[in-house]
Amino acid sequence: MPICNDITKDREIRFTCSPVETDQAKKAVQLLNDIAGIEHVSPSRPHVLRVRYDVRLITLQMLESALIDVGFELQHSLAARVKREIIAYCEDALRSSLGIERDQQKNSSLTLNKSSRPHLDPRPDNWRKYV
Repeated sequence: MPICNDITKDREIRFTCSPVETDQAKKAVQLLNDIAGIEHVSPSRPHVLRVRYDVRLITLQMLESALIDVGFELQHSLAARVKREIIAYCEDALRSSLGIERDQQKNSSLTLNKSSRPHLDPRPDNWRKYV
């Protein structure tokens, strides 16, 4: 049993403030509601999402990667990046102490349904990877 037995994590996901795209948090809630491992998700502000999840099934890094894959833009300040890396390290260490193999951690990814959400970026999919 790990020293830290708190396997339920409460985190904030912060999006960039864009005059074009408002209420990104509400749109993200619609995508994340039915994901296994997420116990509660709600917008606390237009650009801040509160999420509670079971670290045995999902990590913050998986959530953020899935949101980025469907077009959300997360805050990329130095403080946000450092915080993300610290959380990723701690969650990976906790998952390892729970007996979740590293291979399972690397291969487990979260995919969100891109078609259920309008694109934040008006460019076609094939153009986005060239910018």
